[in-house]
Amino acid sequence: MAYSNFYAKLYTAGKKVGVALSAVWHFVPSRLYFLIVALLQIAAWSQAGFIYRHLSGDLLILHYNVDTGIDLVGNPAHIFIYPLFGLGIFVLNLILTAALYRREDWRIFNHLLLSVAALFGFFLNLVLLSIYLINFR
Repeated sequence: MAYSNFYAKLYTAGKKVGVALSAVWHFVPSRLYFLIVALLQIAAWSQAGFIYRHLSGDLLILHYNVDTGIDLVGNPAHIFIYPLFGLGIFVLNLILTAALYRREDWRIFNHLLLSVAALFGFFLNLVLLSIYLINFR
């Protein structure tokens, strides 16, 4: 009996999540944000892969400060943390948007959260470009 109650609650929760994500998807500007974030994520993962494949040494300069010089050096595999962090920000903002879909003003939150995720993806690509320039130029 306990298992059927657990599965019934799990099924109900799954239906609620599906309705929330469907409401977000059917809002037309959300689709535009999804497209922009997807393109930025593809670019970020491509840049990280390019940097990782073309690095000749065992160290990667991850941050450079104009005043003090190199201040963060790491393993070349650490380059993949940046696009993963961008993906995490998008998923977190998507979850928050879906959680707020019942509010009357959820469309404002949708624009705010998903545009911030797109803006973060843009700056993430700039960071990866600067890492490329620091290491290879």
